[in-house]
Amino acid sequence: MNIILTGASGTLGSQILIELLNKEHIKNIFLLVRAKNGKTALDRIKNILKISSQTNSNCENGLVKINVFDTDEFFTASYLNKSDINYFIHCAGYVNLSTKTKEKNRIFGENLGFTKKIFQTFSSYITKFTYISTAFSIGDVGGLIGNDFHNGIRPRHRNFYEESKYHSERYLLEAGKANNISIQILRPSVLGGNIGEKSKYFISKYMVYYLLGKFCFKNPHSEDTFRIKANFKTGLNIIPVDFVAKVIANVVFKNIQQLNITHSKCTNLVNGMKRIIETVDATNFTFVNALHVNEQLQNKNEAEKFYYDSLGVYLNPYLISKPYEYDTQLLESIVPIPNYDLEDYLEQTISYAKSKNFKNERW
Repeated sequence: MNIILTGASGTLGSQILIELLNKEHIKNIFLLVRAKNGKTALDRIKNILKISSQTNSNCENGLVKINVFDTDEFFTASYLNKSDINYFIHCAGYVNLSTKTKEKNRIFGENLGFTKKIFQTFSSYITKFTYISTAFSIGDVGGLIGNDFHNGIRPRHRNFYEESKYHSERYLLEAGKANNISIQILRPSVLGGNIGEKSKYFISKYMVYYLLGKFCFKNPHSEDTFRIKANFKTGLNIIPVDFVAKVIANVVFKNIQQLNITHSKCTNLVNGMKRIIETVDATNFTFVNALHVNEQLQNKNEAEKFYYDSLGVYLNPYLISKPYEYDTQLLESIVPIPNYDLEDYLEQTISYAKSKNFKNERW
């Protein structure tokens, strides 16, 4: 069996790659990787394996299975044999939470457009296509969310990123049926640092909830108190990235069409944000209930203007979302969710990021 993987240099894709190296029945792993930061594509993969070899012995000889291609070589597909069992895992994606209309074409192009190109190029070579989407592609629906996002539920997207991922899913389900190719859609929620003991709290790129900690950590503390609006009843679903990678590396070989890879419980939003901000030693904040936000935030101070014109643009739609949880019964029958305190984990991941000065890995 061969695996074709995109996004191998990313936060999740790099850990999926490491997990796949543990699978003895995989003969070759073909990767699409671009040169970056003055490093060749191969050098970037070598750096990932070097870092990971400290906690995973299979990484030491990982290059034996790995074949790295740039964009032009990758899309020739000349390295594939149609008689082989070839599984495609499309993990690459463009995360941009903008709601600006001028950004829509680029977001849809990078996600839906690129997904179409990949499927159309490789459809005659592959047996199965696994798409790594997002648990938020259903949007702000609230309540208990199941694994099937395409059973008549009407999504309520908060931004073009969610919408583009949802339409990518729709395209693949239809294209897979038309081409007699098995389609699998896996949806991780917000990624947090590793939960495993050997590389605890590590994550290669600090995104989503980390950005609030980074914002408060990097910006000079103002005498003004900035007010953060939130739905006091909602939460944020966070899942360790190493757990997600382990699930994907197992589920990709199972006959499951749609699966949300999420925690069974959401972290209380206000308690979680308080932990984040206090962990980076900020004190000039308070929370206001989104139900009364129009009355309470009419006159913003300078600190608030800065927040709501920058990070708040992207975070606010999630902070005021409806309360929700995911049905994880199927997920937990495959790989049990690790047992840990959600708020302590959130604080510890931010503390780890702070110790690294919120600096992303540059492999």
